[in-house]
Amino acid sequence: MVLKNVKNIVKKILPITNNIRYDNQTYKIMKIVLEADSTFIDVGCHEGEVLDQAIQFSPKGRHFGYEPIPDLYSNLSEKYSSSCQIKNYAIADFVGESEFHHVVSNPAYSGIKKRSYPKMENINKIKIKTTTLDKELINESRVDLIKIDVEGGEFAVLKGSEKIINKFHPVFIFEHGLGASDFYGTNSDKIFDFFDSLEYNIFTLKGFINQSPALSKEKLKDLYNRNKEYYFLSMFRV
Repeated sequence: MVLKNVKNIVKKILPITNNIRYDNQTYKIMKIVLEADSTFIDVGCHEGEVLDQAIQFSPKGRHFGYEPIPDLYSNLSEKYSSSCQIKNYAIADFVGESEFHHVVSNPAYSGIKKRSYPKMENINKIKIKTTTLDKELINESRVDLIKIDVEGGEFAVLKGSEKIINKFHPVFIFEHGLGASDFYGTNSDKIFDFFDSLEYNIFTLKGFINQSPALSKEKLKDLYNRNKEYYFLSMFRV
């Protein structure tokens, strides 16, 4: 009984620990990638923790945040009224409307499709507007770094970004893990092939910071299938 309780505690602590690790690695990467006048894009910006860092690293830059949940959007709009452009959209590969699963009891798990959750959650289906990064950003003068945290829908975000990828070659920090992306019919092969076709390499966050070699298709698949890592970085091959 004691061992079972310990295992349950560990299961609850590990995701929190991983998220803190990924947050810290993200901030290190932002410090490496961003310049004073860089443009940062936050897809699924939640409460704006990462946008805060972008403003700090790029005080002269243009920053965009996309958040489909109405109350979070309202809070972000008020918070960043003069420093960022906050828009009430879900980023996808089409412009229109979609059903959206708002996880009221744990908003960070919200997304267009229902995914697996660590416990029973209170879910409210709402209608939201969708758009693509191509439509939103094609007329910008630069796009340097894009963070994607959309609970499994990252492949749709990427497919709707091919024009700006070809134009700006931004760096991507993106979530991609079992229990989320598989509910969208996405796997590591699709992600790898997409980026490879655009001459991008994929790294773990730690691997990029440590200047380790890019991940092979087989290594990415192994990390994904074992749920060993669920945040990655992709950048244009120089």
